[in-house]
Amino acid sequence: MESPHNQSDGIKYISTNWDFLLQSIRLSQTSDHTIRLVVNYLFSTYNIAGSAFAGVLSQGGFGLDWKFRQPEDLFTENILAIDFSPLVSTFQTAMETWNVPVELLINILPQTKEWCDHLNIERIFLVPTHLEQDITGVFVLFKNSAQGIFEPDEIQQIRSLVGIVEIILQWQLKTEQIEQKIFEQDKMLRASLSMTESLNLEEVLNAILKNALELIPTAHDAHIFLYENEILNFGAALFHDGASGEVWAEPRPDGLTYTVARQKKIIAVNDIRSHELFRNAPADWHGSIIGIPLLNDDTVIGVMTLANLVPQNFNEHEIQILNRLADQAANVIQNVRTHSLIILQAFTDPLTGLPNRRSFEWEAQNLLNLAHRYGYHFSVAMLDLNGFKRINDTYGHAVGDDTLRIIAHCMKSAMRKSDFLARYGGDEFILLLPETDTKVGKIVLQKILDRVQKCYIPVESEKYECLSVSYGLATYPSDDLEIKNLVNLADKNMYENKQFLNNSKDNYLVV
Repeated sequence: MESPHNQSDGIKYISTNWDFLLQSIRLSQTSDHTIRLVVNYLFSTYNIAGSAFAGVLSQGGFGLDWKFRQPEDLFTENILAIDFSPLVSTFQTAMETWNVPVELLINILPQTKEWCDHLNIERIFLVPTHLEQDITGVFVLFKNSAQGIFEPDEIQQIRSLVGIVEIILQWQLKTEQIEQKIFEQDKMLRASLSMTESLNLEEVLNAILKNALELIPTAHDAHIFLYENEILNFGAALFHDGASGEVWAEPRPDGLTYTVARQKKIIAVNDIRSHELFRNAPADWHGSIIGIPLLNDDTVIGVMTLANLVPQNFNEHEIQILNRLADQAANVIQNVRTHSLIILQAFTDPLTGLPNRRSFEWEAQNLLNLAHRYGYHFSVAMLDLNGFKRINDTYGHAVGDDTLRIIAHCMKSAMRKSDFLARYGGDEFILLLPETDTKVGKIVLQKILDRVQKCYIPVESEKYECLSVSYGLATYPSDDLEIKNLVNLADKNMYENKQFLNNSKDNYLVV
């Protein structure tokens, strides 16, 4: 719609547009929509070079967040990147409208001169919006030299319009704040539920990051690093496009993530290019980042970070939300760790550190399922120490325990990575040999036996003994199709082999 050319047409034009604006605002559901309508109305109604609205940021940084403008190409990228905090500070002391020459803007922000000269800007009119006692935003109108000054009637009309709109915005903003709180409470509840759905640490960490990105939708990525023994290890990563699993950058010893872990406090960096923690960071790093410690009983168990690719403020409300999420996350992570420890203890032999009989049965059943499905073969070996009872009876149970630990270590050092060794009970061990027939199984076992016989066991001061091992072997599917039967057969074969060495001096060596 073009601007009017005479005063009579101008009054009708403003009146028509005003009625249309009010009708549109009545249908508006959000404060952003209302602001956009007003910005468009100001530009289409008055003889100006451009109109815009900027939210006033509450915590330092760039001061203004340019939300809407007309025409769309009013500002260049250089203008949007300027730190407007000096202008905000000056403007906030006035609290009223400003109708000022462009020289004042250039004096406060010299970086704007090139843009002002390019558009031939002559006058600037600023009208603030308030919520209670705080300035929440500002409408900004520009006139070039051909458009003259802002006339008194224009100033009065614009002030009146913004005054009415301000009342509507206050109601909308308060409504949105209530809706936002309801949304956040719902998200926090859902976050709590999603984080406790699994006892798998990787799934839990991904659920935490998914909720963090939903609560702070402007963030580009989120990471969790787990902290133990003063070392940070990668836990999980999630990006706004759904990509996951790869860390963006490893924590630097003197960087933000380690500093958060050591100081046990949140650190928000609105522009990493100007922050001391990023003084030695790569030159191409830019944007903003926040680090939140994951605390369990005042102990840091991890650090969560959220980052933006452009400088951006993290306001107090966002920090509070992330802090609440971090508290929940720390509790869930600790619960998962405790559960994992309990499971580990339930499936681990406490003396040797090897998997126990329960763990073997679980692993064997999984191997049997795979072998049945894909036609694999595998072998089971039962191993028994020759002469272990004599060591226990002669030197005591403490030496016997040490013997089992040493033998277990020797066996593990000789077996293949794919093999699975467990303590079956007493001085008996059991070995799973995936994709191994009887012939290959005997070769593998001979290597283990040779290694065990070279293990020196300290029994007294300057006195050592070496033990031998008897074994029995059974193979799937040639010997049997069931784990229980394979174990029984391997055990039977082991005892038959043991009879040749039982009570023989060949089963041990005193050094």
